[in-house]
Amino acid sequence: MDPVADARALVSSRFPDALYAFLGGSVLTSRRTPTSDLDIVVVLPDTRPYRDTLRWREWPVELAVHNELSLIGWADRDLARRVPTLPRMCADGVILVDRVGRAPAVQEAMRARVAAGPGSVSLDRGRYVLSDLLDDLAGATDPGEQAFIRWRVVEETARLALDVDSHWRGSGKWLLRELRAHDPALAADLLAAREDPVRLAALAASVLERAGGRLWEGYKVSGDAFHLRLGHVTPGSLSSETAQSSGMHRLAAISGGTVGSSNLWMGQTHVAPLTRSADHHHGASETAIYVVSGRPSFVFLEDGDEIRIDAGPGDYVFVPPYVPHREENPDPSQEAVVVIARNTQEAIVVNLPSLAG
Repeated sequence: MDPVADARALVSSRFPDALYAFLGGSVLTSRRTPTSDLDIVVVLPDTRPYRDTLRWREWPVELAVHNELSLIGWADRDLARRVPTLPRMCADGVILVDRVGRAPAVQEAMRARVAAGPGSVSLDRGRYVLSDLLDDLAGATDPGEQAFIRWRVVEETARLALDVDSHWRGSGKWLLRELRAHDPALAADLLAAREDPVRLAALAASVLERAGGRLWEGYKVSGDAFHLRLGHVTPGSLSSETAQSSGMHRLAAISGGTVGSSNLWMGQTHVAPLTRSADHHHGASETAIYVVSGRPSFVFLEDGDEIRIDAGPGDYVFVPPYVPHREENPDPSQEAVVVIARNTQEAIVVNLPSLAG
């Protein structure tokens, strides 16, 4: 069986309107086994993202079906988790079809993001978890408990070793694959020591030393969320140092920069008379809008047609993540003012050439 030819036939048969598609995963490598599946990413012009599993020409198949915006969004989520599953499928995969000529650019962008690595991360929690596990391992007398602890030590040692060097993590078999790619000697040593508590503890201790040493006594994480200082932002303190779209003026009120918020952004948007914003989306943010004054309109696509929500003072509007939209103020004389809240620390604005993306 030819995985590329069969995957290409599947895409042509089931997704004749696909913009482009990739085949990724171990089926393309020397790690292929009799149970390897076809991991296929399909990008359609207008669809809601979904996963599907099926069989095709005796192959088990896992489909990840996206539109172009959701492909970026899910890749962003994987990268933020330090587990680049979808980006690797695109970056290392084979292009099965490319009807619009964009697949090579997408592939290169994914390769660049994977090659850049995940960046540094605090090692304290990993050090604490592994230190605590080593204490459990030293004191375990129940053979069953010791077996489970040993495997946790293997996993946490691998994760900490990857974090120390700012390397990608993985889950399941991909944790081992990432460690083998980064430090094959450590991967081999961990596997060889997984049944030997003394040898395993020594390996874990060596990784802990590279991370800054054992950390248990003195490890402290603030759990008091009830005695923090309130933030107060006056109208004169609103900041325009935030992402902007043409035709609009945004002012940040509640943000990481103004009050130290970690998950919430809130502020004002002013739309001048007879003005419309650029088509844009807000990334992974959920956005809530409250109309203070004026008669703004909110425009988005549904089944290829433009839909308008004409709002007025007191109305609320919700914008889901990654949905292309624009704001308009058709009033010839009155400015429209809205208050916006998002579940991200800072405003994310991705300007687009059209509502179709």
